[in-house]
Amino acid sequence: MKKTGERLNTLSAYILGILTLLICADVILRAFRHPIPGSYDITGFLTSIMLSLAMVRSFQAKNHITIDLIDKFVSKTKANIVNLISKAITSVFLGILFLSMISSGFSSKSAGEVSMTLGIPLYLSYIAIGICAGLAFTSEILPVFTKIRFSKEIEIDKEIKELGGERV
Repeated sequence: MKKTGERLNTLSAYILGILTLLICADVILRAFRHPIPGSYDITGFLTSIMLSLAMVRSFQAKNHITIDLIDKFVSKTKANIVNLISKAITSVFLGILFLSMISSGFSSKSAGEVSMTLGIPLYLSYIAIGICAGLAFTSEILPVFTKIRFSKEIEIDKEIKELGGERV
């Protein structure tokens, strides 16, 4: 799963480079009154793809925004329990995002929705975001279930320390 996240992140970096070149070229060509047709459509589509591709690796590397205020005022075990609960809540939201984006993608496809200028089908963006949210969900929840499944002999306190203790 980690290699998949790294590959998606690399692809996201390439898309960022393409976006930079596209925007610079569009700005320069606008000075000569020859803008790139559909640059807004392409920029919006590529930005949504880029951000969703980077989301998977962000969760794997624990680079997402966290609030460590609670960790400073409670014991290490309680902080780990809070971290485990927050991991579960994050997984629920990622699962909802996955389902809603896939559903929106199929609805958009059946409605025939396309971008205004270039006619890019919008469902491609929705489904790509949904797939990446599903991968982020898997990378967030899979370690929890793996550790629970393979550590039945370990007492609950030690198990909680292993599962939720990344930030402590």
